[in-house]
Amino acid sequence: MQYQEGKRHYQAKLQEEKLKSWKEFCSHTTDSNPWNAVYKLASGKMQSKTTLSTLKTKNGAYTTDIVSTMKHMMEYFIPEDSNSCDSVHHKTIRQLAVEPLDTPDDMEFTKEEIQAVLEKFHPSKALGEDGLNSEILLRIFKLFPTFFTKTYNECLRKGYFPKQWKRSIIIPIVKPDKEGSTEVTKYRPISLLNVGGKVLEKLLIDRINHHAFSNSLLNENQYGFFLQKSTVDAALAAKGFILENLQKKKCV
Repeated sequence: MQYQEGKRHYQAKLQEEKLKSWKEFCSHTTDSNPWNAVYKLASGKMQSKTTLSTLKTKNGAYTTDIVSTMKHMMEYFIPEDSNSCDSVHHKTIRQLAVEPLDTPDDMEFTKEEIQAVLEKFHPSKALGEDGLNSEILLRIFKLFPTFFTKTYNECLRKGYFPKQWKRSIIIPIVKPDKEGSTEVTKYRPISLLNVGGKVLEKLLIDRINHHAFSNSLLNENQYGFFLQKSTVDAALAAKGFILENLQKKKCV
């Protein structure tokens, strides 16, 4: 009996380590990962020889110069926000966005809360339009903590996200094996935002996550866009469900 118990324990630990190793392997970022090149290019660590090429427009014509090419790309990347084609749902959202807030005010951001968010950002990340990184902003914050805290709390109180922080630098990256295409879909756009806006966004996300998790508002089977969860976890959960039911002689 002791031998059988030891054997079961050994097999369980062996299976656990195998799954852990496989998960780490699947999550590991290698040189073949196309996003490596994307972030290196965005941060200026890698020079690309890719140039803007002639693109095919909706009416079948082709762009004739850099200006017309960029205009066509921007129309595709950032379509005009027109309410002429809004659904009932979208019209409701627009209406709610302009109505005065009547919900109870949340607790104000603290200096410690803002500093903790700033310290989490890596200073080597690609810069936004303002040219500031998190290290510069953190040093300024330590000199003027009250000013920073009041600024972010005013945004929280009014429910307002400054337009300047919504501005971004858009970098088009050619998708793998699409270099010869004349379609605008050959590009993958990434946006470089100002770090001030990133801080406000992270402060709000932390508050929302705290509310959602502390009140059990999220389904435990939600894997996408969750910290420390990925498609690997979803695959392992599906595998566990299948094995459990097959062992019970059930159909899956």
